[in-house]
Amino acid sequence: MRPVIAYDVMRLFIGPAFLTPRGIDRVDLALAHYLFSDESSQNIGVLPTPIGVYAFSAAQIRVFLAYIQILWAEDVGPTGDVQLQGLVNKILRQHDDASPAPPSLPTPSLAFRDKVWRMLRMLYMTGLFPRGFAGRAVPANAIYLNIGQLGLAIPSFFNWLGKRPDITRAMMVHDAIPIDYPHLVGNKAPLYHRQMIRTAAEHADCLIFNSAYTRATVSAVMQDFGRGFPPSLVRSLPLSSAFIDVQADVPALRDKRYFLAVSTIEPRKNYALILRIWQRFVATMGPTAPHLIIVGALGNGAETILEPLKSDPALAERVHHVAGLSSPALASLVLGAAGMLCPSLAEGFGLPLLEANALGVPTIASDIPAHREVATATTVLLPTDDEAGWARAITALPDVTKGRPREIPAALTESAYCADIVDFVSNIRVRAT
Repeated sequence: MRPVIAYDVMRLFIGPAFLTPRGIDRVDLALAHYLFSDESSQNIGVLPTPIGVYAFSAAQIRVFLAYIQILWAEDVGPTGDVQLQGLVNKILRQHDDASPAPPSLPTPSLAFRDKVWRMLRMLYMTGLFPRGFAGRAVPANAIYLNIGQLGLAIPSFFNWLGKRPDITRAMMVHDAIPIDYPHLVGNKAPLYHRQMIRTAAEHADCLIFNSAYTRATVSAVMQDFGRGFPPSLVRSLPLSSAFIDVQADVPALRDKRYFLAVSTIEPRKNYALILRIWQRFVATMGPTAPHLIIVGALGNGAETILEPLKSDPALAERVHHVAGLSSPALASLVLGAAGMLCPSLAEGFGLPLLEANALGVPTIASDIPAHREVATATTVLLPTDDEAGWARAITALPDVTKGRPREIPAALTESAYCADIVDFVSNIRVRAT
């Protein structure tokens, strides 16, 4: 019989602050479904707060997960996705000479007031009020599992574990990028991230990583702290079920050649490179230039990065930014793309690259360690500053989107991923006793 898992739900709890899930949010959501969906589950949700670390029953977490699933529109098909339809309408109007110039597609964002209201509404609708403190509610010899990482920046959230030496602690660390590349992140990010890794070093009995590269870089930081490295698992992130179940591309865009870049808009994603390339395309090809669709939330420095779309109307006719897409809508958009572009300067794991490869979509990516682990034989890997090389590779991709072979090994499914994570932490538990 497996021990009870006390699953940290902090990342999911703040889900209402975002219109749609990011890649790691989808992984977190999949693991939560895996742990709590069975009505006989004895697993417990754990939520750290400034006034204590609270526990929730499996039944409470199931209600919460159902609410988040609806809030994030994860069950809404592409035809029901408002942002996708807005993007489609914008692109189609640009190909109709009789139509007036299309308005800019509104980028969804939530003001702080809206985030607070959505959080309060979630509490009211789900009845997600704690039944007790985690230190007392978590049963003996349980496993504490933290995939979300966010709370690791606040050491006091883990004081309760010091009073429960019987609990095995399993934690996931996503990367060491803010420490290794401080010039690519916000001023406070390196300090916060160093504290995250320090917390993991002090508390974790085992660690989970998304790539061998992440394991190596985090290990180097832990050595700086003078900490030993606990048992660890390197496990590729899974494909969201939306990417496995997707059946069709976006019909209205089938005769439009477009490329995708999917990630939060921030300096380390190297969007400046592909925006310069598209300026070249627009200058040389005019109205026959392919479209570029940038899918991602606004991050640090996003306004500066996307400024060319405001100052260059011709570029804005061929480059489109959209955020707030549901996973099914994103999967359909990927399926019909001429190629996926991943020019990042640094990554812990290349999830968009993995998703495109699985759907048979051509991929061009920066030649960095994390991408090499995910790349296939057909992936084109290029230096992050080779503008001419990227332009040649993009124009060389064939204009074919049908009949692409899908390669979705069983190991890439969410169920296989979740089973591997639970098996790993359970075996650590067995070895510890």
